[in-house]
Amino acid sequence: MKANAGAAGSVQGSARREQKSLETEMIITRLYGITEGLPGLSSMEALKGLPEDNKKKRLVFNAFKPVADGRKAHERVASQLKDAILGKKFVPGQRIPSERELADTFRTSRVTVRSAILTLKNTGLLRIKKGMGGGTFVVSDMTGESVSDLLRDIIKWKDISIENVIEVRAIIEPQIAFLAAKNATADDSEAIWATIRELAGYFKIRKSFRATDENFHRALANAAKNPLLSLFQSALINVLFKFIYGMVWNEEHKTSILRWHTLIAEKVEKKDPNGAMQAMVEHLADMQSILAQCIASKTGSWINKSI
Repeated sequence: MKANAGAAGSVQGSARREQKSLETEMIITRLYGITEGLPGLSSMEALKGLPEDNKKKRLVFNAFKPVADGRKAHERVASQLKDAILGKKFVPGQRIPSERELADTFRTSRVTVRSAILTLKNTGLLRIKKGMGGGTFVVSDMTGESVSDLLRDIIKWKDISIENVIEVRAIIEPQIAFLAAKNATADDSEAIWATIRELAGYFKIRKSFRATDENFHRALANAAKNPLLSLFQSALINVLFKFIYGMVWNEEHKTSILRWHTLIAEKVEKKDPNGAMQAMVEHLADMQSILAQCIASKTGSWINKSI
């Protein structure tokens, strides 16, 4: 009798667990639209009666495919999340679902999901906020700062030399000057001149001089009217100037910078693309000769010393 009672209890316990599992599946289905393989509920039926926000959330989850745990599982999760972000299924600034929700959706572990989220954070697509109102959010905008973080990581990983970075700048910035002279509006030109006026007042303040120097090059890039070029330039300047201004700059060097910036601004204002390009080429050549002397006196990794 006891054996029969135990067997009956085991069967009842198993039935309760199955019922609980089914209820959980149905809740997930109603919220997120995971209907495949579940009885009696179509994708469209799952939408009925849901608030609009939940409908959008459900449609996002419907786009995800289960990922089996195993080698490179986090990469497959990251790939699907990235596609959802780039496809605007998650809008800039939006909080993405929790690790638990994503783990349920992808049918994988939270550890795998966490690794995927960190991968996308490191590429600048996601940001993680701690504390009250925290969570994981799609970045509001892909800024020069977020791209420069990625660029900095690549430089460290690949052990790229300062000379290589300077060469890339010598390719990008003259073209920016050319486009700025071609496309700048009166407001763009005034923004460029404003940085030059500020620069003249900051000779004795290293941090302010550097920030204004950066602002000149960013104002020039904005005037070029090429968002991708502007983004690359901003990231490059962010990384490079931290190294440049880690060295000793005397008044002669600063006077040279001010002189070249003024000449470039004049060419932009006069709508002289070739003149602006040539002035930038000469400006960078002048800076490179100064940097070469400083670089020769440094040892070790430039990126680790300056960034």
